[in-house]
Amino acid sequence: MLVRDIGEFELIALLESRIRERNRVQIEKLRALGVEVELEIGDDAAAWRQTSARIVSTTDTMVEGVHFKTDTTPWDELGWKAMASNLSDVASMGCSPTLALVTLGLRGDIPVGGLVQMYDGMMEACEYAGGAIIGGDVVRSDTFFITVALEGVCDTGSHALSRGSARVGDLIGVTGHLGSSAGGLALLLDADAGRGVSDESRAHLVEAHNRPLPRVAEGRMLRELGVRCAMDVSDGLTADLGKLCVASGVSAVVEVERLPADDHLKGAFPGRWLELALGGGEDYEILFTANADVMESAAERLGEGISIIGRIEEGDGAVKIVDSDGSEIVVGSGGWDHFAGQHG
Repeated sequence: MLVRDIGEFELIALLESRIRERNRVQIEKLRALGVEVELEIGDDAAAWRQTSARIVSTTDTMVEGVHFKTDTTPWDELGWKAMASNLSDVASMGCSPTLALVTLGLRGDIPVGGLVQMYDGMMEACEYAGGAIIGGDVVRSDTFFITVALEGVCDTGSHALSRGSARVGDLIGVTGHLGSSAGGLALLLDADAGRGVSDESRAHLVEAHNRPLPRVAEGRMLRELGVRCAMDVSDGLTADLGKLCVASGVSAVVEVERLPADDHLKGAFPGRWLELALGGGEDYEILFTANADVMESAAERLGEGISIIGRIEEGDGAVKIVDSDGSEIVVGSGGWDHFAGQHG
């Protein structure tokens, strides 16, 4: 069955029924965060009450042909990623995800079964990281797109992390690994890129691209430890660190030997792994800065889950990449630019 074969209201009812029970479990979990949902899908607007909490809000849109292709991305993984990109924004603020609104722009030839699987993927992401879907919209569109808007909370006595809080002397840390998502995308787009790559490495890198893991628990932990400056890595480390530096009025030095690129990426792309790690984008790891004492506490709590990759210096937003002897190196890693339409 295609979208053109079913009416708008029937489609909304089908998608809501698919997630109803799982979603109610998620809504019940939100009570612990002080969120009381009064009206969800089915009214003109959702309604909820929230006790004392600091609220953050984000939105992200994925457009077919720009951010994904349905012939290379399974429907459930498309749903996961659409939700995960927003969950990652909330995670990088050190907050807990709460309530999501989902808007779909649909052509008539979109398969209904694919949309059902996509909503399954969205629910899997919520069940992994938190949050519930309480409403949204469906519109006709010549271009298929998915927009998710998501709120998150932290205690009013706490602070949300921001990219404008880095200070000279801070160390720079990052969770997880860098470049694996870009490696997975390269394998999906170019069959020749996968020659000689093991099945294990291919599966690992493709999963890193299609099912990134939002670092919600890590973000909360960093906030509790005293980190004040963070953002997620969505456009590439160099590009995103540059944004953080501009917002904070500082510059950064990154040490290449400290970059956390995993063996799958290095083995699959021995000549490109550094470019991918610095500029690939869509890793959805948390990039953060903190003084040495806070960073030491973070390293003790998260262990190998974080890497210290450099330091913050005085400057005007520049990001310098250096080798083991401190010499600056230049790597082609401009990061993702929506209007350039390609990776750097």
